[in-house]
Amino acid sequence: MAYQALYRQYRPQVFDDVVEQKHVVKTLKNTVISKKAAHAYLFCGTRGTGKTTMAKIFARAINCLNPVDGNPCNRCEVCEGIINGTILDVIEIDAASNNSVDNVRSIIDEVVYTPTKASKKVYIIDEVHMLSTGAFNALLKTLEEPPEHVVFILATTEPHKLPATVLSRCQRFDFRRITVGGIAERLNRIAGETGVKVTGEALQFIASLSEGALRDGISILDQCISTGKEPIDVSLVREVVGIASGKLVLDTVVALNERNIKESILNIDRLFSQGKDPGHFLQKVIQLYRDILVFKSLGSTENLLSMTDDAREAIPALSKSVPDEMILAAIRELSDLEAGIKWSTSPRILLETAFIRICTREISRCDDDLDVKIKLLESRIRELEEKLSQSGETTFRHEKDKTENNSEYNKDSIENSSKNNEEAMAESRNNDLVRTLRKSGDDGARESRDKRAESEKFSEWNSVLNELKNKGRMAIVANLTETKARWAENETIEIVVPEEDSYKKRMLSKGENLEIITEVIEDITGKPLKVKVVTESAGKPESEENEDIPERIIKFAKQKGIKFDVIE
Repeated sequence: MAYQALYRQYRPQVFDDVVEQKHVVKTLKNTVISKKAAHAYLFCGTRGTGKTTMAKIFARAINCLNPVDGNPCNRCEVCEGIINGTILDVIEIDAASNNSVDNVRSIIDEVVYTPTKASKKVYIIDEVHMLSTGAFNALLKTLEEPPEHVVFILATTEPHKLPATVLSRCQRFDFRRITVGGIAERLNRIAGETGVKVTGEALQFIASLSEGALRDGISILDQCISTGKEPIDVSLVREVVGIASGKLVLDTVVALNERNIKESILNIDRLFSQGKDPGHFLQKVIQLYRDILVFKSLGSTENLLSMTDDAREAIPALSKSVPDEMILAAIRELSDLEAGIKWSTSPRILLETAFIRICTREISRCDDDLDVKIKLLESRIRELEEKLSQSGETTFRHEKDKTENNSEYNKDSIENSSKNNEEAMAESRNNDLVRTLRKSGDDGARESRDKRAESEKFSEWNSVLNELKNKGRMAIVANLTETKARWAENETIEIVVPEEDSYKKRMLSKGENLEIITEVIEDITGKPLKVKVVTESAGKPESEENEDIPERIIKFAKQKGIKFDVIE
């Protein structure tokens, strides 16, 4: 017999074998026992949580000749026929490849016929959100009032894409992500039945990689078994899946916390030289930062996601050396990168630039709140004060030792040195604070300009581009790439074209093209608007004067007794 994948071999055959999802299992078993099956069900949830498996079990259970406590017996003529495919009263349809109106009409034509051997004819429509709008409309009436012998079971990972008219006609069941413990327990059971030795740490690691999808976990285990190496440990799983080691992740976080650009770039070089997946690496770095933040908040290691012992042991020390603002800034920076790195053709460059931004980060991000900027400023001032204080103490101790040889001479020397040190320290503090305040003022002005630009943006621009694509106007869409849209006076939308793209402006300004764009904008917004094409230099707001230095920063400087000058 041909080899069958583990997730197919160990697919549950009765409700009692389903991992977790007790809230769904209990309701469906009671439905079978009471023999009160509804005409339409909707199973929602992420991949690998058991939607299709539960639909198949339920289809057999409501047709079983000898159900046992709500479970199908899997031994009667009907159960065996459904499992073997000899009874065609349970029809499974993949809506991803059968999503047209004609496919739905064939279902509508078939539902009028009674089942051959089973008591109910069951239609399982997987990935139902892929049906076209016309197909949904064709199915609506049949879904609302099907014949008594028909049951529909719809399964989807994206229920928000279904029309409200379909949702209202179904009994909805939401499948939850399976916990790490539940996945690890089922993997351990499969490993025992297949006679494969797997370490407990490897099972936990595979379960954490599955992200709540049991099928993904079984597939990873199947892939590890195929290597022929035993016992299966964490290092083998890392090798098979292609993710970076825990040590590399930990070293990277330490380098970022220490603002060590050289070491951070070298870690990226090690990542790519080992052929590891940058997406997984980025997830693990974010995960470790999350664990540091959770440990600082709870003071416990119970809720940490990090699986390696080295990371768990290092988290308490890391939590003391890095402020909350740094952690939050790093998580935000890396999370923004995670969304785009999957589709980038140069993930290494994106990683390197993100790490450099984290290592060199001061008060420089325009989207930072003023409170965040002030906290960063306070942190930097404390660092400067500590360094200057240590420098002053070292100088004073050195001068004190010299007084033992020549007290009168060294007394004057110490006074002069101390005075000079104080002046140097004051001057250094003033210079650092002035530079920081000037940068904060620049950031405030830039933030104000960004907010004004944001308020002037035409927020429906992406919808306009998508509608033009749907209408097949690809030539216009091509000329609209790298353009922006903003509101102007007199109910006018300005399409802003880069200065160097004079060809695009000329093509978009043609009467026919401009008329099409205007019609689409009118359809999207629901009101008539004027549209004109301008270059980026046209209508650009004049540079604003730097905003005044925030009063809170001035007050803080006065409280600290720091003298400073404001340089315009």
